[in-house]
Amino acid sequence: MTRDTHHTPGPDELRLQAARKRQELGETIDQLMAKTDVKARAALLVHDKTPEPVREHSRQLLAAVAAVAVAGVVLWQLRRTGKWG
Repeated sequence: MTRDTHHTPGPDELRLQAARKRQELGETIDQLMAKTDVKARAALLVHDKTPEPVREHSRQLLAAVAAVAVAGVVLWQLRRTGKWG
């Protein structure tokens, strides 16, 4: 006499398995999307490579760079028009 050892899952067990597979597939898709999000990966890389003082004072640094750029343009215009030097 042979005994049937193959277990046939019931409806509740099938629903549970399907829910687990959906969760796994969702996580896999999220991981793949994260890998293909170039903009987010670049931002993370820049953040990781930026020194802490620059991150803490980014607005002041940006204002200083802008001021130097404006001063450079003004000086360039003055020299170009012959009003300075």
